[in-house]
Amino acid sequence: MSIYAITSLIVFIIVILGMVFQKIDRTLIAMLGAIFLLGAGVFSDQIGAIKEYIDFNTLLLLLGMMVFVETLRKTGIFTFLGLSMLKLFGNNTYTLFISLIFLVALFSGFIDNVTTILVFIPMTFAITDSLNINYLPFVLGEIFASNIGGMATIIGDPPNIMIASAAGYSFTEFALIMYPITIVNLIFVIILLIYFFKKDLSIKIDKEAVKNFDVSHIVEDKKEFILSILLFGAVIFAFALQHELNLESSTVALAAGFFSLFILRPKDLKDTLSNVEWENILFFFALFLIAGALEETGIISIFSNILVDFSGNSLLIFSFSILIISSFFTGFMNNVPLTAAMIPVVEKLTISGSSVFASIDSIWYSLSLGACLGGNLTPIAASANVIALGFLTQFKGKTISFWEFAKYGLIIVLGNILISAIYINFVFF
Repeated sequence: MSIYAITSLIVFIIVILGMVFQKIDRTLIAMLGAIFLLGAGVFSDQIGAIKEYIDFNTLLLLLGMMVFVETLRKTGIFTFLGLSMLKLFGNNTYTLFISLIFLVALFSGFIDNVTTILVFIPMTFAITDSLNINYLPFVLGEIFASNIGGMATIIGDPPNIMIASAAGYSFTEFALIMYPITIVNLIFVIILLIYFFKKDLSIKIDKEAVKNFDVSHIVEDKKEFILSILLFGAVIFAFALQHELNLESSTVALAAGFFSLFILRPKDLKDTLSNVEWENILFFFALFLIAGALEETGIISIFSNILVDFSGNSLLIFSFSILIISSFFTGFMNNVPLTAAMIPVVEKLTISGSSVFASIDSIWYSLSLGACLGGNLTPIAASANVIALGFLTQFKGKTISFWEFAKYGLIIVLGNILISAIYINFVFF
C-alpha cells in the first residue's frame, strides 16, 4: 500500500470520527480533509480530479430542490396539507397517528427529510398540546417515517440522488422498485410503535377540538397557493418523464427551483438563496473528493475485492452484505459519506469482468435501502433525527438519550433489514 493510499485512508477515518463525535462541524472537517488531499499530491491532476470525482449532477440537483422547497414552503402549502390531514383523520388517536406518519413519509419522498421535520414537528406539538395527548410516539414515528419515506424516490434522500446518478436510474424506474418496500417497511414501523405506545395511543380525542382547527388563515395568497400546487405537480410529472424528455435530474431540479422562484417570489432571490443549505453542498463536494482519493489510490479496489471474496462471487450474498453493512455504518457515521465511499466499490464490480456482476441492480437498491434505513438506528444517524430531538428539548424540555432512542431504532432497523432482504431476493432473484 502506497504512502498516498495510507494518507487517503487516514484522512477518511479522521473525517468520519470527526462527524461521529461532533467536536468539529462536519462540513468544516470534510472540506479541510479534501483540501489536504488536494495539496498533498494524492491526485496527479487537481483540476482533473475535481472533474472526474465530483458528481455535479447530484450537487446541482440538491441546489435546485433546496430552492424549490424553500420557495414553496413560504406559500404555506406544506402546513396547509398537514393540518388538513388532521381535520380529515383526527377522529381518534390511532387514525391521527397513522395519517401523520404516512404524510411525513409521503413528503419525505419529495422534499428533504430536514425540511419535512422542520414543517411537521412544531405542527405536531401544536396538535398534541391542543388534544392533550402524548407527543413522544408522534415525534419518534415522524423521525422514523422521514428516513423510510425518503428512500422511495431519487430526490427523497441524498444517497438516492447519488446512487441514481451513478447507476443512471430515472425517477420512475427507481420509484417503481422502492415504493412497495417503503410502504411495507413503514407499516412495520407503525405496528411496532402502536405496540410500544398502546396506552398513549388509546386515549380518546375531543372531536370538537379537531373541528375547531382553522386552516384558512395559513394561506395568505390564494393565487400563489394554487400556483404552488400546480408547480409541485408539474415537477413530479417532469421527474417521472425525465428520460422520455431527455433531461438530467439536475436540469429538472434547477428548472423547478428557479422557475418557481421567478413565478412566485422573484424579489426574494437573495433571501431564498441565503436559506439554501450551502454547507451541505460543500459537504458533498468534499466527500466526493475524499472518496475519489480512496479510489485513486486503490483503497476502493482492495475493499471491493474483500467483499467479493467474502460473498464467494454470489450476487445475492454481496447484495445482502451491502444492505447490512450500509445499515449499521449509517447508524454511526451518516449515510452520505458511507454512500460516497460505497458507490465506487459497486462501480468496480461492473469492470471486474465477472459474469456474476453483469447486472448489479440488486446491489444498487440494497445500498439505497441500507443507507436510508440505517438512519433510524441512532439519534445521530441522520440530520432529521438531530433536529427533531433538538425541537423536543427546545419546546418540551425532554431529552432522549442515545440508548433510549437506539432501543427503538435497533428493533426497527433489524426488522426493516429482514423485510428488505426478503424483498430484494423476491424482486431480483
